[in-house]
This record gives sequence, C-alpha cells and structure tokens, in this order.
Amino acid sequence: MSTVLVGSGAAPRLHRRVALLVLGCALAACSKPGEPVKVTGIELGTFVNDDKSISSPSETFAPSSTIYASITTEGAGAGTLKAQWVGADGQKLTEQTQQIEPTKPAHFEFHFAPPGGWPKGRHKVTFTLNGTGTRTREFEVR
Repeated sequence: MSTVLVGSGAAPRLHRRVALLVLGCALAACSKPGEPVKVTGIELGTFVNDDKSISSPSETFAPSSTIYASITTEGAGAGTLKAQWVGADGQKLTEQTQQIEPTKPAHFEFHFAPPGGWPKGRHKVTFTLNGTGTRTREFEVR
C-alpha cells in the first residue's frame, strides 16, 4: 500500500496550475479574431492544378486558349468573388461570380474562352471581393 502525503507545497502548486489554466482560457477568449478574407494574388494561365493554382503562369495567350485566372486569398470568412472579362475593345465579354468561405489561404478559379476565340490584342480581367478592392490583370492574345 502506498501513502500519499499532502504537504504544504502541494496545494499552492495545484492552485497555480488552475490559475494558469484559467488565465490561458481567458486570453484565448479575448484574442482578436482572424483577419477577414482578402485577395492577395492573381495569376493567369491555361491550366489549373488540383488546388486551383496556376501551374505555369503566363500573360500571353493564343486566340484558341481557354484562359484560367487563379485568385489567391488569405484570411477567413464568407464573400462574393466576381470576375469581369473585358475585351481589347473595352467591351465586357462576361461576368462570373462565386460565393466563397475560406478558412485558410486558398485559391479560387475562373476561366473563359469567347465563342469563336479571342481577338488579338490586350484584354483584361478585373476582380472584386464583396464589391470592393478592384484588382485587374491584363493579358495579350497573339
């Protein structure tokens, strides 16, 4: 049979541990929430990986290309990501939206190929998140 002796040092150590545990929980509850979702990068290419990133970024494409845009986000939260593809003549070709809710850094993909192919010239695609923070990527079709 073993005997447990409770000496004068056991109770203060237990109280200290409980106090540290309570303090840790309180600090965790009061910490600032994670950063809201934001767009941190845009790459264009003709192929996306399984994680929706661009495997070989490019800014020059053939008229027959389907052009993929990979949008990188950081932070967490829900939002509406919108892409607007604009032709060399300044006319809107199409607009696409996605409802997103990342919880960590992520990639989101849009793609477009106009019926009949891309006319040669400089085109662009613009992105907004929740209607703000417009970001534009220009590309050339040769």
